[in-house]
Amino acid sequence: MKTPFTCHILIPEDLRENPLFQIPEGIKQELTCEYYQTVSPKMMECGHAIQLVVLHEEAFESWRQFKIPQKLTTGVFLLDGETGKTLPSSEVVMAWVNPATISKRRWNYLFQQCLHRLEKRREMSLMDSRIKRREQQMKELNEIGLLLSSERDLKKLLHLVVSKSIRLTSADGGALYLLEPIPENDADADDFFANKELKLQVLNMTSRDVSQEHVLSIQEPKHSLLGQSILKRTSINIEDVYQIPPDSGIKWYGQEFDRIYNYTTRSVLTVPMFNHRQEAVGVIQLINCKNDVDQILDGIESVDDAVQAFEESDAKAMESVASQAAVALENAELFDSIQILFDGFINASVKAIESRDPTTSGHSSRVATLTIALAEAAHQLDSGPFGSLRFTHDQMNEIRYASLLHDFGKIGVQERVLVKSKKLYPEEEQAVMDRFRMIRQGIELEMTKKQLEYFMAESKEDALAKYGNHSQELKEKLDELDDALKFIIKANEPTVLAQGGFERLQDIGRKLFQHPSGIQTPYLNGFEVGSLSVPKGSLNEKDRQEIESHVTHTFNFLSIIPWSDELSRVPDIAYAHHEKLDGSGYPRKLNADQIPVQAKMMTIADIYDALTAWDRPYKKSMPPERALNILGFEAKDKHVDQDLLDLFIDAKLYQLVSRPKTS
Repeated sequence: MKTPFTCHILIPEDLRENPLFQIPEGIKQELTCEYYQTVSPKMMECGHAIQLVVLHEEAFESWRQFKIPQKLTTGVFLLDGETGKTLPSSEVVMAWVNPATISKRRWNYLFQQCLHRLEKRREMSLMDSRIKRREQQMKELNEIGLLLSSERDLKKLLHLVVSKSIRLTSADGGALYLLEPIPENDADADDFFANKELKLQVLNMTSRDVSQEHVLSIQEPKHSLLGQSILKRTSINIEDVYQIPPDSGIKWYGQEFDRIYNYTTRSVLTVPMFNHRQEAVGVIQLINCKNDVDQILDGIESVDDAVQAFEESDAKAMESVASQAAVALENAELFDSIQILFDGFINASVKAIESRDPTTSGHSSRVATLTIALAEAAHQLDSGPFGSLRFTHDQMNEIRYASLLHDFGKIGVQERVLVKSKKLYPEEEQAVMDRFRMIRQGIELEMTKKQLEYFMAESKEDALAKYGNHSQELKEKLDELDDALKFIIKANEPTVLAQGGFERLQDIGRKLFQHPSGIQTPYLNGFEVGSLSVPKGSLNEKDRQEIESHVTHTFNFLSIIPWSDELSRVPDIAYAHHEKLDGSGYPRKLNADQIPVQAKMMTIADIYDALTAWDRPYKKSMPPERALNILGFEAKDKHVDQDLLDLFIDAKLYQLVSRPKTS
């Protein structure tokens, strides 16, 4: 297993020479390992993004008192002590083992699993922060649009553009320049700036108190970042302005500002402003993109720690703002820019969902494709039950967003439930296998003891006769045990439980064996019998309830988003995609009249894709014909809308998501 991330491993000094607790050879070169004597807050000062700390149980409470830096993703590999104390559960504990019984193979496996889980946690943290930033950008963009559409004072408008741009991109400062004519100079076709100059209008900083009257000297504007962004008619994104190549033809004239204010400018985003006639009117310039928009940069160390390059999405968002400011309230362009950024947020959200369960990758987009196609097909009908149904452009967007985000709530569902491929989780299945191995050894040991007693207490002839009889008896018992285990393994698959299977599981569960501890123990405990008795699929009742909770999570998450009036029904449409016409669906058991028609369309698309998906390793892809037959039964049972299903089939919409051909 590769570790594509910087990882620092902390291991107790007393394990340095222990051969069981060495870094696996396959990844040893990729890790930084350090041995420690005692638990100390200084252990957090390594600065690496990932840390795995091997701790003795008695040191865990001290560890919990430390304030872990936010930039670190840490996990604990806990070594069981002799205190007998049960520690409270903690999400930082990646593994918890007894060092007296662990094998080197087990250590290697758990060690690599810990690293894998830490990386997944880091990825999810990064994805969450990106989603939050996109959500904040959406919020800021919406506010900018509303404010620009109502503000008529030019001075206030310009200050508003800069202040909102700073928050939109998490910048430390921003400036707005307007392009103004120089009346005494003549125009020059070869020199755009011959009779024009860039004048500073607004300068805002978070980390410095700057004078609004401060005039920055811009020599040769056509070679400056500001001038080049206008001449090239594009935004310019520089990661470090002090590293601009001398031969690039671009110069930065902010050294004077840095000197005056004892400041360090690093990342700069420069965005030109053009009006609706595509004439240049000015430039917006933002400096030092930060992790936190409110963070103060008080020195070079804070700049190194907090400042990063502006993202491409920042540039796109700022081009939209610059355009809105330049054309003074052209709402159509504002909407288009918000649409682009919002689609990015939607796509990021879908990726966040699918990253938790890669086996469902593409499901949301396929459901959206089918649902939109069904809506468009219904829209084109002139007669029948949908003859009067007409979806506006905004309503089609509602359908698209609701379809893409219908499973957004799976973020709130345990990942292991999402990817559960058998009725028992791997560790539960392993426990059953180990138990049956123990039972087998017990049977063999008991029979061996009896046979030894025969040879010690009876004649050779009698002993041999009984030995033969008991050998046959042993074979029968072991065959019976093996047959029971084979049945359990088969019952663990997410297939329909065979007739009489429940009764047989009950019988196996009632059988007892003597555990080495002396306790009479059932072959299968009640929980295992219950999980294996699931008649179809892999989810027991508890799992199913958690999976079904994703719909409510989806509604709660989507309700937080400040949807415009035109998209206000997105949460409600997504909320109803598992409801059935007869009221037997979930989570609210709505009847046919209470379910939005858009959700009825999505339900058909969702079921069809779930049945025919070709990229789920835990089940075979179902042919379209069989999937449509199952949908037909669903319609007869009043679960899905028959008229919509007929339209779905007659228009052959299901062909839109056929399995891609492979070479």
